[in-house]
Amino acid sequence: MGHIVLKNVTKSFENLEVIPPLNLTIDDGEFAVFVGPSGCGKSTLLRMIAGLEEVTSGEIEINGEEVSDVPPSKRGLAMVFQSYALYPHMSVRKNIAFPLRMEGIAQSEIDAKVEVAAKS
Repeated sequence: MGHIVLKNVTKSFENLEVIPPLNLTIDDGEFAVFVGPSGCGKSTLLRMIAGLEEVTSGEIEINGEEVSDVPPSKRGLAMVFQSYALYPHMSVRKNIAFPLRMEGIAQSEIDAKVEVAAKS
C-alpha cells in the first residue's frame, strides 16, 4: 500500500464540517479500519485519500509525497466499493489485473502482483 499521512485534513460541504481536523498516520503494511454510523464521513475520508474528493484544508501524503494535486490514477491506490464494481465477463484474476494493465505495467509484473494479491 504505502505510507499515508493526513495532516489537519478537513472536509466541509458549504457550512457543514463533515470531517473536523484529522491527523492520521498509516504505516506501510498496516491496516486501518474506519467504523461509525451511516453518514459520519467514513466514505468521504477514503474518497479524499484516493483523490476522488477534494480536501477542504490540510494535506495528504502518500509515501512522503504531498498528493493534493495528484489525480487519483497517479496515487497508486485503489478502492473497493460497497457494491461490487467488477466486470462480470472477466475472471477474478482479470478483474484484479485490469487497473494494472490500464497503467501500462509489464505483463510479467502484472502476473506477479496478481499472484500476491490472490494469495493474500
